[in-house]
Amino acid sequence: MDLARIGAVNPGSSNAACGRASFEYIVEALKLVFTGCAQAIVTCPISKASMRSAGVPFPGHTELLAHFSGVDSYVMMLANPSIRVSLVSIHVPLIRVPGLITERSVFDCIRITARSLEQRLSLKNPFIKVCGLNPHAGEQGLMGSEEEVIVRAIERARTVGINVSGPFPADSLFHRLDCDAYIAMYHDQGLIPVKTLDFERTVNITLGLPFVRTSPGHGTGFDIAGKGIADPTSFIEAYSTACAMVDKAATGHGPWAMGHGRTKKPA
Repeated sequence: MDLARIGAVNPGSSNAACGRASFEYIVEALKLVFTGCAQAIVTCPISKASMRSAGVPFPGHTELLAHFSGVDSYVMMLANPSIRVSLVSIHVPLIRVPGLITERSVFDCIRITARSLEQRLSLKNPFIKVCGLNPHAGEQGLMGSEEEVIVRAIERARTVGINVSGPFPADSLFHRLDCDAYIAMYHDQGLIPVKTLDFERTVNITLGLPFVRTSPGHGTGFDIAGKGIADPTSFIEAYSTACAMVDKAATGHGPWAMGHGRTKKPA
């Protein structure tokens, strides 16, 4: 990207030229991975509004990286030293979420999460808990029927040997952290408990890609841009996590930067 093309930049404001630059930087990073010059990508927060104003047809990193990797099934996981949560639906308006909760989408999220926990984190037979979509996990159909497809997805996952349980009411599920990962149905359902527990050390990980990709768990922080008060902790965690995950893939052993979460199995 020719920086002269960007022109004057006002910190903390959306800019189409900067959005285009963000996109092009990500593409360059992908080239390094695809040509074997790099083993992982650690991305910085991007302004989705800036990218959209530049005509970039992706709502976020996750969708962009999956597209150029030729991957149809992928998962956004947010994790910190206490908890890991994977999301069935990602950057979509809440009104669209129920239509995206299908047996296939829930099963794929469970499958990709379980496989990643085993391959990237060396967790044998990881235990996964699944959120319901509706209040009280539907209360046997009184508050919605979407839980029926969630149940079928869980049963399907069990038939292929995945240690998974649910669906559970999301309002009480995170009260006791007693599994290796949770599956949430939508963005805020999963991200609120993760960021409440440890906002500074939360990392965004894209599962299902042919390479390691991590990112800070926060956004652009336009409100503090240019003030010199940004906290680099999440970016440092993202970088450390990527290094640890690459090391695990190369050596077949070794800890993950955030591998100290709860890993208890049900009694």
